[in-house]
Amino acid sequence: MTKKQISKAIGILSMNLLLMLGTAVTSAIAAIARSFPKEPISKVQLLGSIPQLGQIISTIFFAYLTFKMTRKNLGLMAILFVAIGGLIPAIYSNSLNLILACMVLVGFGTGTITNVVPVLLQENFEGEARATTMGWATGVTNVGMMIFTALGGILGNSNWRNLFWIYGLGLVVFALALFLIPQDQKLANTDQNSSKDAQKNNFWTLLTHLNGYVYVLYLINFMLSLAMMTFLSNQSIVLATQNKGTAYVAMVTALGNIGGILTAAFLTYIRKFTKDDTIAWGFIAFALSFICIVFSSNVVLHIIGNAFSGMGIVLVNATAPYEMSILTDQKQFPLAVSINTLIGSVAGMIVPMLLAAVKIAPGHDSFMAGITVSVATALVLLLTRFGTRVKKSADNNK
Repeated sequence: MTKKQISKAIGILSMNLLLMLGTAVTSAIAAIARSFPKEPISKVQLLGSIPQLGQIISTIFFAYLTFKMTRKNLGLMAILFVAIGGLIPAIYSNSLNLILACMVLVGFGTGTITNVVPVLLQENFEGEARATTMGWATGVTNVGMMIFTALGGILGNSNWRNLFWIYGLGLVVFALALFLIPQDQKLANTDQNSSKDAQKNNFWTLLTHLNGYVYVLYLINFMLSLAMMTFLSNQSIVLATQNKGTAYVAMVTALGNIGGILTAAFLTYIRKFTKDDTIAWGFIAFALSFICIVFSSNVVLHIIGNAFSGMGIVLVNATAPYEMSILTDQKQFPLAVSINTLIGSVAGMIVPMLLAAVKIAPGHDSFMAGITVSVATALVLLLTRFGTRVKKSADNNK
């Protein structure tokens, strides 16, 4: 890529550093609970989950906002929501209700960032450069989680209120986005002289005109959430049967994050091997992640298993939005991405209930189900040559 493209990529992808700031807050839930002894612990625990409310709200309104604001300004607004919502508790933290409200604001900001980053990448990059930067986006998220979790722990070691100062780094990200991302035009401005095009901006019209393969990608996103949440919510249970404690699980998970980071960094070269079947290989990686954990008690294989999980997340999460971007036009893509994000959020919440409903026990049985889902999805994608079909469909629509 050229220096100008790299500069734009830094401005856009820096926003993803903010997506996992909430992990630093959840690490201090016990300390926060001691500061609010009259509040039930379940209410304090909402600090970890209530940002999802803001994310869902932002996702619902995202497609509408893209017609009222430029994509760059929408991203800048999202960064300010994260920074301001996170800094208020650092200044005033005597009310748990206020902190929870601030976390909703943070969630609204991160939810908007999740949606606007791929839209900005579609706007500013083409072809393999777009696929590569979408892969980098996931890697940057993982890097942000590692950096801010460690930094939050250092700042909050003496007083949990201090960890909220890490949200001040949102102002640095704001400056990067402001100066490095080129300004674009509101989508509505491009259609002011065409009543026919204006009618096509209607939500339902855009939805019904989406390429059929986009709906298949929604199903793939659901299967990804099913595999990912099954792994995350059951790994500690599986390892507990091997007499592995919480610290051990945290260690292998943290080291395994390197797998996702490396996959994102070398995605361009990996795609030369996986070609049009990158998503299928992502699910194969997920199957291997389950296998390494459930059929081994070796620490190296447990780290490798978590690395395969990170690899699978990057391969699918980078490729699916890219394929959506080539199947949709500039107006359809924000809607397609926001629906995809909403499906992923809802799927993540219902996975434990879904497994329970079909009588699959937590732990070993859930991991076996994860292997089955991952292998079955990969085989269907490979046998139907889904990636090749998407590419041909996109070429025919040009």
